[in-house]
Amino acid sequence: MLQDIKNYFANFDGATNICRTVALWLCIVLLIAFIATRLYILALGKKSKKYGADELAVASKIVNGAWIIIALLVAVGLIVTFSACYFVGVANGDEVIQPILFYPLLVAVLAAVGSAIALFVKPIKLTKIIAAAVCGSAFLAVLVCMIVYYASGDAGEALSNIGLYISAVVVVAAVVVFAVLADRKSGAFDTRTVTFAAICVAMSFALSYVRIFRMPMGGSITFASMLPLMLFAFMFGSRKGVLAGLVYGILQAVQDPWIIHPAQFVLDYAVAFAAIGLTGSIRDLGLFKGRMRTQFVLGACIACAFRFMAHYFAGVFAFGMYGAEFAESYNMPALANEYFYSFVYQCMFLIPELAVVLAASMLAFASKNFRKQIDFYSNAAHGQKPPATEPAVATENAE
Repeated sequence: MLQDIKNYFANFDGATNICRTVALWLCIVLLIAFIATRLYILALGKKSKKYGADELAVASKIVNGAWIIIALLVAVGLIVTFSACYFVGVANGDEVIQPILFYPLLVAVLAAVGSAIALFVKPIKLTKIIAAAVCGSAFLAVLVCMIVYYASGDAGEALSNIGLYISAVVVVAAVVVFAVLADRKSGAFDTRTVTFAAICVAMSFALSYVRIFRMPMGGSITFASMLPLMLFAFMFGSRKGVLAGLVYGILQAVQDPWIIHPAQFVLDYAVAFAAIGLTGSIRDLGLFKGRMRTQFVLGACIACAFRFMAHYFAGVFAFGMYGAEFAESYNMPALANEYFYSFVYQCMFLIPELAVVLAASMLAFASKNFRKQIDFYSNAAHGQKPPATEPAVATENAE
């Protein structure tokens, strides 16, 4: 157990592991510093006699701007560093690179970072349209390159099961429609939203390295890696949460790819992690008003249910063939059925992962100050005019 802890927090065996360890601690330090600055602004708000509302608004804006610059610089630095480590591994024969798959994914990540920078510099409607077009085109290019690669036969026998395509289309449509219908009052992306999105994606990405248990064919139980993204979606709405989750999913595909088919990539990475953004759906719909913890728990369950569906259909149609091997290894004939095999496989890591997230979130929501901050940013994101800075007293009834 001590060795496993060392592997997560102090693994200096090779360039890639050194970078991962440094990245994890860097993100933890940045998170602590980010929380400290927000608490400092809150403390200034309580001393309203000394500091006027205009001064506090300027201070809050400066802090938001500084943090988005830091987050974007760290994101670019990590992308460059891990890419360099990957190429070193390729040169040493430790990694195998498929240019038609690797470079489009890398371009998609860079497009997301570039769009975030553009939104920070020029948060106008034209910039948002261009950013959406660039990111959409990059993601479409990833799918096209994958289709070409797997159809060429270079990857071995390509999957042709129509169920994989149908399930991908259905789950994508379900996530998009649910997010749009639930979150009808979400405002536009602004500096504050992009700041929190960058920080939450970075923190989820760092926590994803802290694995309590790792499944043999993808999927793992982590130290609440979904929680930062869930909190972002809870504060800023399902539509923004789904977009942040999509970026996180592409990062996961670059970090730890287990891709055997384009439709499986869509289900296991793009849709599964985008579904985390549905955590804010219950709050967006206005259900259980005044009961924030209930809203979060139900929203998290809905998000994980959609993520389960994405992984489940990918498991049935892309990995179901491996069920027979597990059935023989564990002397459980029922696992030979791909539907039952996928159900058991997804439950083994998603249910514990959800339990860890809910336990961590309840500890956070136990704080009135924390609930007050969530309420403040949620109101601002949904078009309700908040005070100039964070309020000094809770605006929500305690449960």
